[in-house]
Amino acid sequence: MILIVDDYLFLAGGIIAGLWGVAHLFPTRNIIKLFGNISEENKRILAMSWIAEGVALIFIGTVVCLTVAVGGTENDATRVVTWSAAAVMFAFVVIALFTGFRTSIMPIKVCAFVDGLAGTLFLIGSILNS
Repeated sequence: MILIVDDYLFLAGGIIAGLWGVAHLFPTRNIIKLFGNISEENKRILAMSWIAEGVALIFIGTVVCLTVAVGGTENDATRVVTWSAAAVMFAFVVIALFTGFRTSIMPIKVCAFVDGLAGTLFLIGSILNS
């Protein structure tokens, strides 16, 4: 079924994921400072994981947006990309709920909600597109 709504849901989810990924990259030093007095090695590991998540979010958002923009939504490739993107975003939500959501650091708590929003947009768009 050809609907323009699924295009907008995919693009909105992709933009949210990409922008949230960019938002991970800039405050990395400040986020590390929020953890207080930890070893240099732990700071490097924290920075690596924070940056890796940001890059992953940028990649997911970019792939979804490019797939929809170039290939449209009425094909199997887009369906695979958007269902996969939804699955990864929900995996990030689960990780955030079991780890980051338990911290007192607000930007880390917000991750579960933003990742969940993008994943939900991908999921709803995928259901409409099926």
